[in-house]
Amino acid sequence: MKKKDSIKVFIVLGVVWLLVGLVIYPNTGIWPLGFLFLIIGLILKYGPSKPKN
Repeated sequence: MKKKDSIKVFIVLGVVWLLVGLVIYPNTGIWPLGFLFLIIGLILKYGPSKPKN
């Protein structure tokens, strides 16, 4: 699995988990995990990158 694919997986998983957690199951505590996946995906996408030579 390439890095771009794993970034997409984290971002999509975070958004879907967040929406499902807030819309379908609002009284449960599962939606914060969506924030975690989304933050990981955004850090991987926009985080510090190595300079290109």
